[in-house]
Amino acid sequence: MYILTKEFCAKYLDPIKDRRLIEQMESCGRSIKQNIAEGHGRGDTKANLDFLGFSMGSLTELLEDYFDLEKDIKEGRRKTRNNEEAQGIISKAIKLLMGEKTMLSRQMEGLQKRFIQKGDEKDELRKDRQDEQKRQIVNNWNRKNWS
Repeated sequence: MYILTKEFCAKYLDPIKDRRLIEQMESCGRSIKQNIAEGHGRGDTKANLDFLGFSMGSLTELLEDYFDLEKDIKEGRRKTRNNEEAQGIISKAIKLLMGEKTMLSRQMEGLQKRFIQKGDEKDELRKDRQDEQKRQIVNNWNRKNWS
């Protein structure tokens, strides 16, 4: 989405008049992928869910920008170098974003179920640490009282 959005903005939006829109759309396109990567790299389910949520927010914002552009071109409020070609790319972007939204939603639902059923990795580490502390206490008591 980032590359498609960059190419669309460069070809169909005015670099001066649409400067802020271009920056926002490109930032959202980049943010979708980067937040997925960062959340996965955090190594725990809760953080991953948080960053997938940020990614979903960026995706939704970019989708709305494409919807607005599509409407403005259709209603004649916006002219591009080639309105018909621009509308084709907008349509493609919207379809891709809707598919990505579905996949991201499913990924989030799966992680939420996992989190509810098992907690996250920090919970597992905390439990492992508590079990180890209990073993150490029992071993120390056994050594002290059975030696």
